Amino acid sequence: MQSNINTSQPVYVAPANPAGRALASALTAQGYNVCGLADNLKHADGIINSHAQSKPDAMVIICSGPYTHSVAKGLIARGFSPNQLYTSVESESLATTQAPNSSPKGGTNLRSTIRPYKTPISEKFKSLRFMLFSFIIKVLRSMVPQRGYVYYAEQFFDTNMLLAYRQHRRQHPDEPWLIGRDIKQDLTMLDADNHLLRLFSLQGLWHMVRAKKMVVDHEFTGNTFTLFRRFIPVIQLWHGLPYKALSGNIHYPDICDDAFISSSSWFNEHIFPTIFRAKRYLDYGYPRNDVFSQLPQERDWINAEPLCTLTHIQNTTGSIIVYAPTYRDWGDNDYPLDLDKINEWCIKNKRSFVLKFHPFISRQFGDAMALPDSENVQALPSHPHLYLYPSGKNIYPWLADAETLITDYSSIAYDFLLADKPIIYFQYDKQDYLKLRGNTLVSDSDFIAGEVVEDVNSMLLCLSVHGPFTLFEQKSLKKKFNIKTQQSAFLISSYVRE
Repeated sequence: MQSNINTSQPVYVAPANPAGRALASALTAQGYNVCGLADNLKHADGIINSHAQSKPDAMVIICSGPYTHSVAKGLIARGFSPNQLYTSVESESLATTQAPNSSPKGGTNLRSTIRPYKTPISEKFKSLRFMLFSFIIKVLRSMVPQRGYVYYAEQFFDTNMLLAYRQHRRQHPDEPWLIGRDIKQDLTMLDADNHLLRLFSLQGLWHMVRAKKMVVDHEFTGNTFTLFRRFIPVIQLWHGLPYKALSGNIHYPDICDDAFISSSSWFNEHIFPTIFRAKRYLDYGYPRNDVFSQLPQERDWINAEPLCTLTHIQNTTGSIIVYAPTYRDWGDNDYPLDLDKINEWCIKNKRSFVLKFHPFISRQFGDAMALPDSENVQALPSHPHLYLYPSGKNIYPWLADAETLITDYSSIAYDFLLADKPIIYFQYDKQDYLKLRGNTLVSDSDFIAGEVVEDVNSMLLCLSVHGPFTLFEQKSLKKKFNIKTQQSAFLISSYVRE
């Protein structure tokens, strides 16, 4: 079998993640004809998504990992023959490999690390089980009366989901159910809610089978969601207007959600239909953005640090500035922050600097700062004006009171346009970001509404002179995108019931 692989044969490497890119580089160095990457989800230059886009007689080498079989399954669904698929050892093992056709000298021959992909019996059993459950659910939904609505998530209930559910629950207490799969986040404020199911169970299965509609705000790739969305109309809230490229669900031809909801009619016309399949696109707004038109006492503080904590920080160390960067999925998340300089500036100007990181980065940062594990906001040691906001909690009730937002490529910048306050875009790694993430969905002129800085000194200078507050640019973007300012949680819960 190994003799059928030669260096002239076109090769694609899957998936388009850091490990896949490392494998592609190693294979290229070994003399293989690597034509690009293959991925079931990502769209960018140099990435193919189907057999129709590949060169004739191409093979696909899947980088070994926890998702090898799901990647292979997706590639086969997109037209690749199982005979075209191969697997490889993990990329770090390739550093000691020899050139093709050479004898091993202190390392493993590369050919021996590439093997034809074989679907394991366990995966075949999963497919059979999926077909069986699909048939059972189809029969059950045809027999039982449909009743109630399910708000569904996996691992984490995000803000838009929680707020829409709570609004629905206030209006019609018996109708909605908040159902999760492997939810681990702390939701103490919902402990008394008997319509919250953190773990998928027979009770959850029963409510899913009977549900009139299902509301989500992410795309989940597991079998549970994949199965139920076949039979239950799905309303996708998503979770922000994007600047960076997204996978969406349009690459699944059998998916067409009942509705896709965002905060912008422009994005619904020009961007979202290119990456999400839905029967209709509605610009009702995002529930998390309701805070920008509410007084602090009117906001829903679910899964957020309380108002009393925010008020204490404002009275003690000054009005808040929020730094909320996006997550670098290629692994380089060492944000170049000079904490001493920032703290010194905050003391001088009586400001509080609030850090809101991705959960993985927040844990790393907390460990580096010797902070104890905590679900509460914490001041940094020796930096009393700097605070680490809990990564799993909702920052938006605080963001509405922020004096300035500092971000980079995150959709939070679009949301903050509703605050009519300064935005600083700390883009210290722009070229690396574009190289590794691919083309953005919108141009910089349709994203930037403030000053762009590349280092801490420039950032602090902008904060000092209020340079980033370009109200004209912000109003222009809000007008172009027609970003909704009305209270959205009520509109969404009403639409769900239609």
